[in-house]
Amino acid sequence: MKEKKKQKITDWIQAIASAISIPAAIIACFVFFQKDLVLQSQINKLDTIANQSLEHTRLLTEQVTILKNELNIQIQQNELSQSNRKSEIAPKLIIEFDYYNGDVVSAKLINNGKSARILKKVDNQTSDFNFDLSFQIIGEGKEKEIFFKNKRAEEGLINKEISFKLFYEDIDKKKYSKEFKYVDIEGIINDKHKNDIQMN
Repeated sequence: MKEKKKQKITDWIQAIASAISIPAAIIACFVFFQKDLVLQSQINKLDTIANQSLEHTRLLTEQVTILKNELNIQIQQNELSQSNRKSEIAPKLIIEFDYYNGDVVSAKLINNGKSARILKKVDNQTSDFNFDLSFQIIGEGKEKEIFFKNKRAEEGLINKEISFKLFYEDIDKKKYSKEFKYVDIEGIINDKHKNDIQMN
């Protein structure tokens, strides 16, 4: 009898333990799934943030590309504007010879461009003539007389050379240099006089 009672008590204890373990398992499963749902929600949020970041990066890249293109266009426009400005204000200096009196060659420095300021002139060593500039500014479309003095007038003028270099600047202070070289000055002057006679 006692053994049967003990068995019943044991069965009851096992039954109670089983009854207790079922809710515990259910609770554990519920907690596990809840954690899984929270984790999945966090993953979804991270995924959304990542997609937003990618979209933001794409938009920024497009904006940077647009800005680069606009900057390149602006640079090209500025370069074109500067180029046009340079051509519009560039001086264009030429020499036109008049006559030779046995000692001095008379000529004109003509500016077919915009105003120029003469900075300096340098005579080449090969030149048979030297000259001084009595002016510094030569305006647009203007001409100035210059006189080349023969270093060795007693030797005559045949095949003599006038050779020098001018340094000057435009109204924007842009610097220029131009080399002038003329050989057989007598021939050049004679040809000019022939042309003048023919035109008259």
